[in-house]
Amino acid sequence: MIQTHGNRVEIQMQRQSACDHCDLNRGCGTGAIGRLLGHRSKPLIIETSIPLKSGDRVLLGMPDASFLRASVLIYLLPLFSLVLFAILGQLIFGGSEVLVLLLALAGFLTGLLFSAIQARSRFSSEFSPRVLQVNSEPTDSF
Repeated sequence: MIQTHGNRVEIQMQRQSACDHCDLNRGCGTGAIGRLLGHRSKPLIIETSIPLKSGDRVLLGMPDASFLRASVLIYLLPLFSLVLFAILGQLIFGGSEVLVLLLALAGFLTGLLFSAIQARSRFSSEFSPRVLQVNSEPTDSF
């Protein structure tokens, strides 16, 4: 944790990857992408009622149901709208593959936009991480 501002705290994320512990990390595509992107960290600001002080190490989490709902909203909704718009385009335009493709792309973008709006307006507090555990003593791992 870096700073506190009332009930808002600024946390410096410590990025960890399973690739660091895997025997195949040199030959794995995921490991290569992780090495390419580096281990940059970005501060995260969250709200909590737990009293924290600078230097505390915290474990953040999100309820499983919220994680599942976020996954459906972010991944399945745009995919579903892409397929739905493609089917509608096929029914409306018949043999014109270009128009069907453009309508499918419009459906995908519509699904992304709708997902973003829903995530911000209805689910923003549900999708925010919560402090699960506080460790005031510095350690190597949580």
